Amino acid sequence: MSDLERLQPILATALDAVVVMDVEGVVVDWTSRAEVLLGWRREEVLGRRLSALILPSEAGEGGAEDAALFSSSGRPSLFDVRRELMARRQDGGSIAIELSMVRWSEPDAAPLVLGFVRDISRRSEALKRLVVSEARFRAAIDAVQGVLWTNNASGKMVGEQPGWSALTGQIREEYEGVGWTKVVHPDDVEPTLSAWLAAVAEKRTFEFEHRVRRHDGVWRDCLIRAVPLIGDNGEIREWVGVHTDISEQKAAAEKLRESEALFRTLADAAPAPVWMTEPCGGMEFANAAFAELANVDREALLGYGWLSLLHPDDIAGLLERRQAARAGPDPYTFEARFKRQPDGWRWMLAHAKPRIDATGAFLGYVGMAMDLSEIKNAQAQQKLLINELNHRVKNTLASIQSIARQTLRADEVSPRARDQFIDRLMAMSAAHNVLTNERWSGAVIDDILREALRPFCDDRDPERITITGPSVRVEPGAALALALAAHELGTNAAKYGALSTPHGRVTVAWSLRGENHALVHWSESGGPEVQAPTRRGFGARLLERGLATDLGGKPELLFKPEGVEAQLPVRVVRADPNDQGPEQVVSPP
Repeated sequence: MSDLERLQPILATALDAVVVMDVEGVVVDWTSRAEVLLGWRREEVLGRRLSALILPSEAGEGGAEDAALFSSSGRPSLFDVRRELMARRQDGGSIAIELSMVRWSEPDAAPLVLGFVRDISRRSEALKRLVVSEARFRAAIDAVQGVLWTNNASGKMVGEQPGWSALTGQIREEYEGVGWTKVVHPDDVEPTLSAWLAAVAEKRTFEFEHRVRRHDGVWRDCLIRAVPLIGDNGEIREWVGVHTDISEQKAAAEKLRESEALFRTLADAAPAPVWMTEPCGGMEFANAAFAELANVDREALLGYGWLSLLHPDDIAGLLERRQAARAGPDPYTFEARFKRQPDGWRWMLAHAKPRIDATGAFLGYVGMAMDLSEIKNAQAQQKLLINELNHRVKNTLASIQSIARQTLRADEVSPRARDQFIDRLMAMSAAHNVLTNERWSGAVIDDILREALRPFCDDRDPERITITGPSVRVEPGAALALALAAHELGTNAAKYGALSTPHGRVTVAWSLRGENHALVHWSESGGPEVQAPTRRGFGARLLERGLATDLGGKPELLFKPEGVEAQLPVRVVRADPNDQGPEQVVSPP
C-alpha cells in the first residue's frame, strides 16, 4: 500500500482542507474541501507547486512571512507552525487562510508534506470589525475628554491602565485593587465605594460623580459610568468604565443657577408683571407681581395656564402676533385684557423680547407688562370731557355769532365791520372743528388752510386757490392763528386782490425751516395792480402784531405791484428738517 493510500482515511475525515505535496512542494493530492475552499479541481492542481497556486503574484499582496513558508524555488520550508495569509483563489479573488505544514514519512517510502488549510475569513473580518469598533470607542472617549479604565469581575482595578495613570499620575502598584481611591476626594471615597460595590454585586450599570485629584494636584469633578461585560455563561468577565471631566460644565451650570437666581430675585422685586417662556411657548417663570395682578397662585400661570386669564376677544390677535414674532424671532408688543379674580378685567400693555444664547439658539421670550387700566379709564374720561368741552365751545361760538348779529345792528355799526367780525368768528370756528377732530393734539397745515379758505373758493374754477407743501402738523395755538391769518389774507384778496377778478390766482406753499418751524408763503397773481396802503387796517395789524406770538414768528406783508405776498412763520410739531415729506397739492372745494 502506498503512502497516498494510507493517507486517504485521514484526508477523508479531516475538518480542514488538506493538500499533499512532495518535498519540492508539488501537489500530489487535493481533498474535496480544498477544491471548495480554493476553487481548483484536483486534476487542475496535480503536478503544480502549491506556492505558485496560492501565493499572491503581485508584490505587496503577500509579505515576507508568506514567502517564508516556501523557499524561492517553492519548496516547503516552514513546518509545524500556523501562519495566517491571504491566499489566491482560482477565480482571481483572495481569501484569508491559516496554513500549517507537517512532514509525513513511512519506511521505504518517499517523504511527503501535508498542508492543512483552514478558512479564517470570518474570523479575520470579525477581528477587523473589532479593531474598528475599538478605535471608534476610543475616539468617542477622547472626544468627550474621557479616561477609559477596566476592572476585573470582582470590581478591582488590575493590569495596565494608561488612561488612569495619565489622569492621576498613579502607577500600577498604586492604583491596583482599590488603590485608586487614594486620589478620590476624602469626602467622596466612602460614598463612591459603597455605590460601586453595590453595582458590582447587582451586576448593573454604575453611574456616579466624585472629585479626583489630577496629576498636578488640582481637584476635578468627574462623571463616572461603568458597564459590566457579560460572558456566555452569564457571569461578568470584566468592567469597562469611563471617567469624564465635567468641571467646566459644573462651573458653567453653577454660574447659570446663580444668574437665574439673581434674575428671579430681581424679577420678584419688580412692581410690574415679568415672565419668561420656553422655546415651545409655555411660560416657565412668572414673578410675584404677575401672580398678584391676576390674584392667583404663581403655578396657575405656568405652561399655558395664563391663556385662561385672557379676554376671549383678545386671544386670537395675541397668538397671531406672537406666532409672527417667533418666525424671526423678533420682539413684539400687545395690549390685552387680563382677568383679575374677582374684580374683573384689567388692561395690560406687554413687551416681549427673544432670549438668544451664545450659540444663537432661541431660548424663548422674556417679557414685562404694565397695568393700563387706570390710563384707559383716564383716557375715556378725558375723551368724554373733551367732547363735552368741544360741544360747549361750539355752542359758545354760535351764541357769540348770534349776539353779534343782534347787537351790531346795521343802523348802529357799518355793515362792513359787522360782516368782518362775523367772518372772523367763522374762521375760528372752522379751525376749532379741525382741532376737535384731532383731539386738540394739533392739526395738519393743509387741513387748516383748506377750511380757512373754503369761503373764498369758486366751484366753477376750483384751481384759483392752490395749496401745496409737505404734510406737517402744527400746535393748537398756531393752528388757530394760522386760520385767522389765512382768513384775513383771503378776505383782502377777495375784496381788493387776485380773487376780486375772474382770472386771479392765489398760491399757498410752505416748507420746513429747522426742526420746529415751517414758513408759509402766500402769493397772489392775475389781479389788479397793488398799491401799498397809506395806513394799516385791522387785518394788517392783526397779521403783523396780534398773531406773531401764537404763530411762532412775526408775519411779513409785501405789497408788490403784481400781487400781495405774505411770509408766515409757523411753529410745527417735531419736524425733521431733512424730511420734506411727500408734497401735496390741494385745491379747496
